[in-house]
Amino acid sequence: MPLIHTLGPKETDANLAARTLQDEDPHYRGLPIQLHPDFSSVYANLATYKGDYFLVPVGYQGPAGDSWTSQHYAHWQELSIQKTWAAPTMEMLLVENTEVQNGKAVSHKTTTALLDDFASQNMLSLDVDYVPAKPLAADSFLKGDYQYAIFSQNAEVKLKASHRIIERFQPEMIWCLYQIK
Repeated sequence: MPLIHTLGPKETDANLAARTLQDEDPHYRGLPIQLHPDFSSVYANLATYKGDYFLVPVGYQGPAGDSWTSQHYAHWQELSIQKTWAAPTMEMLLVENTEVQNGKAVSHKTTTALLDDFASQNMLSLDVDYVPAKPLAADSFLKGDYQYAIFSQNAEVKLKASHRIIERFQPEMIWCLYQIK
């Protein structure tokens, strides 16, 4: 039985999109979802996953500066688009730890524009660390080492009194489901 490969952990938009795909499209119902630590590890192992599916957002930005577009062209002979659709992301939060004044932020690379807009509007110079998934940004922020972070709203229940929500975002994302040739 083919698998659907996408980004983990289970709190990611990618996993939510894969589960929604299973619920709404009978062709993919019941297919197991395999979560990966990053999209680049899936791209690097496409030959191992022949016949499976790969779900990736077109907003993908990898750690080496790669993007959905660059990967799409690099792997055009290994991947076949099966389906694309738009869906809102989980709501995202821009948060501040009011007990930390170090100018450090943690975020996923795809939210860089949101963080840059905030820094520009507030004349801040932020030292940003990037993680492969928004749930990992939440985990890092909650350890107390960062003044700012952007992560998905599902981590809101873990916020403390010293954590201030500055802004909420919920943009749409376009998802691309490939079959791996």
